[in-house]
Amino acid sequence: MNNDNREQLQSLIGDDYELQWTIGHGGMSTVWLADDVRGRREVAIKFLRPEFSNNDEFLERFRYEATAAEDIDSDNVVATYDYREIPDPAGHTNCFIAMEYVRGESLADLLAREGSLGEDLALDVIEQAAHGLSVIHRMGLIHRDIKPGNLLITQNGQVKITDFGIAKAAAAVPLTRTGMVVGTAQYVSPEQAQGFEVTPSTDVYSLGVVGYEMLAGHRPFTGDSGVSVALAHVNNAPPPLSTEISAEARELIGIALRKNADTRFADGNEFAIAASRVRFGERPPQPASSAMNQLAPEPSPTQSTQMLGRVAQPTTVRPEQRVPRAGAAPVAQAAPRKQGSGGFGIGMLVAGIVVVGGGMGLWGLNQAGVFEPGGSTPTTSETPAIVTEWVTPTEEEQPTTEILTTTVEPSPAQRPTSERQTLEPTEAPSTPAPAPTPAPAPASTPAPAPVPSTAPQPGISLPQLDGLDAQAPTTVAESPGVTP
Repeated sequence: MNNDNREQLQSLIGDDYELQWTIGHGGMSTVWLADDVRGRREVAIKFLRPEFSNNDEFLERFRYEATAAEDIDSDNVVATYDYREIPDPAGHTNCFIAMEYVRGESLADLLAREGSLGEDLALDVIEQAAHGLSVIHRMGLIHRDIKPGNLLITQNGQVKITDFGIAKAAAAVPLTRTGMVVGTAQYVSPEQAQGFEVTPSTDVYSLGVVGYEMLAGHRPFTGDSGVSVALAHVNNAPPPLSTEISAEARELIGIALRKNADTRFADGNEFAIAASRVRFGERPPQPASSAMNQLAPEPSPTQSTQMLGRVAQPTTVRPEQRVPRAGAAPVAQAAPRKQGSGGFGIGMLVAGIVVVGGGMGLWGLNQAGVFEPGGSTPTTSETPAIVTEWVTPTEEEQPTTEILTTTVEPSPAQRPTSERQTLEPTEAPSTPAPAPTPAPAPASTPAPAPVPSTAPQPGISLPQLDGLDAQAPTTVAESPGVTP
């Protein structure tokens, strides 16, 4: 299903919902964003694929699951508003569920970006998800597909379970007819992988795998195929978590990942109670102990919850149309440089050095008596030259830049050999030596400007020290939307 059959789907569902655009695809369904005309709210509508909706046994069980889900009221479970079966002109049955539309990010996308979560954030996710499971289990339902892709993190740090019940209903369709496996191999419980009868502790095991992944940054078992991973869940013990994780948190995950379902936390309620104790620095109570004879309290927002909301980046919205900055034109620069690139501050620094050096040179000439009456007035070209050398490090050197400023005065051997007598260099501006009175140059012969002989220096000339460095481009990646 895609945007091309939007009109066809719209005619089937009627005027109660106005389809907008697809926000997710999956193996069993396609999810659309729609407007609930009567409820005046945005909803997510999930259309089931024909191979599921045309199976009588599946329809019977899925109908029960969807109807029961409408009665679940929990802040940690995506709300179900409506369920309908609509025949089309060809005689096929089209099933859809109208659910709460959540602006948030799946835990799978968050882990793909962050790698892992801190212990406080991971325990916050576990407690909220376990509390949502406790409500589902009290309704007599089993999720059977708890995984990061089915846990949504909202912008205020709230965890919401989605897609519950569908995995159980999918079990009604024989494997040979659909080619699909119930659950996800990376998070499947041992009894589920072996095809045994499942209980609410199945969801506890799957959430324990999610908790392990959040803390360790990887799943406990990997393999070349889903079958090898499922066998590892049945036969192998998970690698121990790092000792950087608290002993209480390690014990909590260890209990949830026990192979024997009777020795795990019995359901989401017991898991939520244990997670709450660990968040307060206590050891988790043992399953079926007296501490478990109570209802788990509603998780209250904490500082870690707020931090979790700041970490999440909503992806269940229509992606923005952004212009990649990588192709943006760089900041306008001056004429081509010989090496490197100068900033405005460097240019101002060199200009200041030039002014100070020129002033000191004129002061030295004045002290030498050059400007006494009867002497020839030197031109500005006779002022000692200021040579600015720009040194750029090679690739092997550290990326630092040095600016060397040297005042070079012409030596006697470098002075022009013309009929005009030039000045002798002074020793220092503070104690100038008496300079001989220069002979006046012939009036008919213009005095050539002295050319200081300096070896070619690698660098950049003063007028080229301008412009600003272009900012490095940034690429923003978008994440997919709701995982059906």
